[in-house]
Amino acid sequence: MLHLVEDIVSEVTGVNKLTMDTEFVNDLALNSMDVANLVCAFEEKFDTDIPMKDVRNLMQVRDVIHYMQKREQMSDTGI
Repeated sequence: MLHLVEDIVSEVTGVNKLTMDTEFVNDLALNSMDVANLVCAFEEKFDTDIPMKDVRNLMQVRDVIHYMQKREQMSDTGI
């Protein structure tokens, strides 16, 4: 899933070298508009809605991966 997130971030920001610890704001210097565009791209690619209350917890690449994996598991179990 790292490669998928990396592809999405690259499409939105032009940055293509990420690690699990890469922080969107501190490391990539994304502003609020960039983050909003990134969230929209994640929502589209993963076919899900990300509530604003969850967005502020998605600070690193690992956060997005864990969040999406959790959403997939919840979807698979019908929760």
